[in-house]
Amino acid sequence: MAKHFDPRKILKQISNQLLKQFFTERGELLDIPWDELTETKIEPIFERWQNLTEAQRTDVQLILQHVNELADDRGLSVLAEEIGSRFPDRVAEVTAWEARADKVMWAYLNVREAFDEAAMFASADALAAGRYWIKRNGLPKTAITVSPKMKSDLGAAMTGFYWPNQMRGLHCAVEHYRRASGAEYFFAYLDDYPDHQLVFEDSGQIVKRSDRYAFENVFVFSPADGSLEFFVRGGKKVYQPLQVAFCRAVLGADVDPTDPLKPAYRLDHLLDPNFQLRADPGDRIAEARIVRMRLEPKAAPLSYIELKADLKGHASEIHQMIAHYLNEQNASASRMRVGQVGFRITFMSDGRAKPKTLPFNVSLPSSCDLKSKTDEMRTIGERCLKLWGIVNE
Repeated sequence: MAKHFDPRKILKQISNQLLKQFFTERGELLDIPWDELTETKIEPIFERWQNLTEAQRTDVQLILQHVNELADDRGLSVLAEEIGSRFPDRVAEVTAWEARADKVMWAYLNVREAFDEAAMFASADALAAGRYWIKRNGLPKTAITVSPKMKSDLGAAMTGFYWPNQMRGLHCAVEHYRRASGAEYFFAYLDDYPDHQLVFEDSGQIVKRSDRYAFENVFVFSPADGSLEFFVRGGKKVYQPLQVAFCRAVLGADVDPTDPLKPAYRLDHLLDPNFQLRADPGDRIAEARIVRMRLEPKAAPLSYIELKADLKGHASEIHQMIAHYLNEQNASASRMRVGQVGFRITFMSDGRAKPKTLPFNVSLPSSCDLKSKTDEMRTIGERCLKLWGIVNE
């Protein structure tokens, strides 16, 4: 989901030095007295920007929107990945800028290829946090060579599904990019239903225009672990045949459309009060604790109780609550199953700011919201799930 965009706010977040370079290279706002402006006095910049032609205003706004999208933990992680892969000799230059928006604008001005692809990958990562992002694995762990024919075959497969079933998607353009991690990204753009839109002309007049806009499907194949993640709007009747079509066109493999995601999770062993949430020393974790647990009686799987611990209490509080509940119900832990667990990881402090935390949830059979975290945090969380025996490998 796109972040809120406030043009004045993003202008304030970018240093005047970089804004001057940005507009000067575009041949715009050349009359701005840059040396007389304070870093937050952006009204003269904003007003002159609004006095540009419609095409110029729109172009600048699109670039600033990308800067806005990348200027957070997730976006900067993707940008660092792309710069490190494509321009390793320039990493020190971008890290020299302290502000997040400055790092991103510097990348736009100096390493445009990394900026453009980071914006695209960050957009895909944002989709991964939504309800339409699906994952499966068990696919061949083999590298692929992407050819024009492969992209053409994938486009034909997309069209072959959408046009007869939904009367849209008659045309499909497939773009492919390989991320620094080795993941293969395929963006399939298809023409949507025609629609009337109210639009403003340069004169300020509003008119009705009929257009066929594009909608997007995203497929991400990871050869290292044989997994496929994809963004496709619709239920099983849509995403199941499309993942089959992707695997046939790109991997040359026929797969079962209902193959479940493996591994699933196991949580019952977390009922043991003596179980330790170990951590990798390299992750600099000060504490990992369970802050919430959903218990489901095995004899009545549709009912459950959810216990929540006080974040300021002792790490063992959740198990004290479980023992109290079982005692009240005259029940034993063996009669319960754990359906969902909330975790909270606290990292070691650097002494300058509050320690970072990583809250996340795991639910049976195979749901986990780590995918909505930054790449760094997601990697640490997934490593912990393996150490804690939660992942069924």
